[in-house]
Amino acid sequence: MRSFTKWGFAFGTLAFATACVVAGRDADPADWPGMASMQSVQGRSIYHECGATMIAESWAITAAHCVETARIEGGRRAIQYVPDEDGRLVRFGPITVTVGAGDLRRVAKDSVFLVKGITVHPGYTRGYPERGHDLALLNIDGRWKGPVARLDGLTGDAAAMAEPWSSLLVAGYGKSGEQAAGQEAVSRSGRHLSAPMMVLQEGDVPEVDPETCKAQIETLIETYDYGAEYDGVTVSPEWQMCAGTGYSDSCQGDSGGPLVQRGAEEPPVQVGVVSWGLGCGRAESPGVYMRVAAYADWISATTGIAPLTPP
Repeated sequence: MRSFTKWGFAFGTLAFATACVVAGRDADPADWPGMASMQSVQGRSIYHECGATMIAESWAITAAHCVETARIEGGRRAIQYVPDEDGRLVRFGPITVTVGAGDLRRVAKDSVFLVKGITVHPGYTRGYPERGHDLALLNIDGRWKGPVARLDGLTGDAAAMAEPWSSLLVAGYGKSGEQAAGQEAVSRSGRHLSAPMMVLQEGDVPEVDPETCKAQIETLIETYDYGAEYDGVTVSPEWQMCAGTGYSDSCQGDSGGPLVQRGAEEPPVQVGVVSWGLGCGRAESPGVYMRVAAYADWISATTGIAPLTPP
């Protein structure tokens, strides 16, 4: 397992996409069905950690690295653990999911749920999201009655969207830049809030073909002399996809959030989950996303969500 020192360095400089959208704009949550903020609660304080999306009444999808130190206690709720100065994991607080918020300071009571179960993809290697399979499914305690995301290859079909009128977009509450400071606020109920951004952001991120992405990632690893940490890291077109050409980009705090394909008339289809990247908004440094269509069978088997029936 990689050291927590490296994790801290990665989040501060490499910007593993636990990230806000760089060069983004305020988003209308109605355009992002199922958009969620995965949070940790400690006493009267709430901390945004990662993005997520509701994909069914009781299930959300996020990145595995967002929950790799979480534990299920009492068989009924997920608790986040964090490293102390010696690298030992200590209890922090319960994990919750807040759904459909355009502004984290203004949240309806019936949109906040405790997480009672976590299923991490069996292929994920703890501490190494860049090696792939960086997906986790969250089982919430309760039922979300609002809209949910349509997943490519399962409940949606991105291929059916007519070109050239479709585009890729990412959304989240992450940092607006690598060195951007987080935001603090007080909710209407008097609770302390901490998040990279309080207002949901979105940005256009053009797709980067796998070979170009692979070459760019390898060049960056060599340029930054990260060979020891990322030896053998590559991009698999089978289960990963790349997006972002150096302007709008996902960043720290956006991990686990949605990459969607949006057409002129069709509802959006989620094609990816924010996973990792080298920097935020840097030229020729695309973000790497998990390709959800590649995991449709696993998602269906875990959640019971039935795939679309061909017409």
